[in-house]
Amino acid sequence: MNEIEKKQENYHRIGKYTRHFFSGTLLSRVSGMLRDVSMAAVFGDHPSVAAFMIAFRFSHFLRRILGEGALQSIFIPHYQEMRLKSEKEAQGFFFQLTMLLLILLTTIILLVEVTTTSGIFGLLSFQNNEVTQLFTWMFPSLLFICLYGLNTSVLQCQNSFFLSSVAPLACNLVWIGAVFANASLDVEKAMVYLALFTGVGFAIQWLMTMTQTWKIFLKGMRELKKPLFKIPVEIQTIGKATLFGLIGVTAVQINSFLDMIFARYADLKGPIYLWYAIRLEQLPLALVGFACVYSIIPSLSKSIKAGATKEAQELFSFGFRRIFLFVIPCTFALFALGFGSVNLLFGRGHFSEFAVIETTLCLWAYGLSLLPSTLTIYQSSLFYAYGDYKTPTFASLISVGLNIVFNALFVFVFHLGAISIALSTSLSSLINYWILRHFFEKRENWNPQRSKMNSFWTMGCAGGVALASCLLFDKLFLGAFFFEGGAAIAPRSLLGQMLYLSGQFITFSSTFSLCLLLIYKELFFEIKGLLLPTSGKSK
Repeated sequence: MNEIEKKQENYHRIGKYTRHFFSGTLLSRVSGMLRDVSMAAVFGDHPSVAAFMIAFRFSHFLRRILGEGALQSIFIPHYQEMRLKSEKEAQGFFFQLTMLLLILLTTIILLVEVTTTSGIFGLLSFQNNEVTQLFTWMFPSLLFICLYGLNTSVLQCQNSFFLSSVAPLACNLVWIGAVFANASLDVEKAMVYLALFTGVGFAIQWLMTMTQTWKIFLKGMRELKKPLFKIPVEIQTIGKATLFGLIGVTAVQINSFLDMIFARYADLKGPIYLWYAIRLEQLPLALVGFACVYSIIPSLSKSIKAGATKEAQELFSFGFRRIFLFVIPCTFALFALGFGSVNLLFGRGHFSEFAVIETTLCLWAYGLSLLPSTLTIYQSSLFYAYGDYKTPTFASLISVGLNIVFNALFVFVFHLGAISIALSTSLSSLINYWILRHFFEKRENWNPQRSKMNSFWTMGCAGGVALASCLLFDKLFLGAFFFEGGAAIAPRSLLGQMLYLSGQFITFSSTFSLCLLLIYKELFFEIKGLLLPTSGKSK
């Protein structure tokens, strides 16, 4: 097999991993949408639902630190480097890190639970006390979430992407069952039971990944030559490396707290609109953005650790182009189909027409961050693989500071309401990417942004034309653009909602495809080949 054939085989393999990740994530995200639809229809935009969502965000403060984000991004290249030397040592490293994480999280959970149940928060107002109570019930689930995140990292290093991405399906099914089981209760009491059931769901999610990581865990335990409770050099190394990541992620999580405070001040129900909006925005981000990123990071990290710089550069350029080809159309589709999607999913039951409009506006504001968020994660992984943890941390701290400034400006000066938080998030995300790109382009021969930009501009033009065609469809179907006189005019019946969104989708997809065929035929067939591969090697 010559070098060109080897490269093509590598790309086919990465494409297969991407489709596995996409398939599992699709099932999980669809179930997540059904979960949110159930909550909106049964409980509407009740203030207690907003308290539940705030408590959920607070209880997952450490999730991005010890389960996902920094630790996961740093663990993968370090684990891959150890595998190149010895598979057994890598397995022992995974076993010790799991045990260390288990002990650390158990200690933190016990301390927090004792604090929150001691009555120290008894003087809070009812609304804030309700958040504290729900937080107390939710916080223990952090243990299962973080262990699941570590298992996911190992599975990705083993090129197993489907199970880890589909496991949240089980959690969502438990959540949906809890919603309907408590539908007849007062909303305040129903949220308490829902908080308990979410912990059960996360435990099942973790157990699903254990079916594949259990053998690795046992092998690591058998091969361990060092004392169990002595922190090994490998974990000390990753701990030092994680420190910068923890600083950045902690700042982001503190910023999330402030986001909720700003949202609560702007509108008591604001956290609800932001919750549903960001869940919809994360659908294309997870299905397309994360699928492109996480399916290639293990291979990219392995090439860098092995010293195959040229191969790593080609892999990175390949992934960069794939992100643009998929995420740019998704961004335009989010604007074109946003209102119809929100109306179809949530526009019924106790979820009012006003709530539909507010959620859509937040979705559009979050949609601006789709591309920069994906590229930020992708480029950060390159810095981590090279052992540079300072640059992503620096960029993250700058963006967090600016996000707070933007929040204050939009909420207190312009009085934009809940959409303020979404706009601030997108602007700070764009700045974060720009900072990383600035430092990234200083690396010799690592400038994929400068190559083949004509195709990216073509994608933008095709997306703009398709978006305009959807606006014309709205005028014909609804008799007006989006809303008229401050009231939503989209249909509230299920049949009408389905027809409206179907018409939007057909209009957007057909116009976008036609534009690509007329302007840049080769680009159309390239995207088609990535979505529907015909080579037997990709199967």
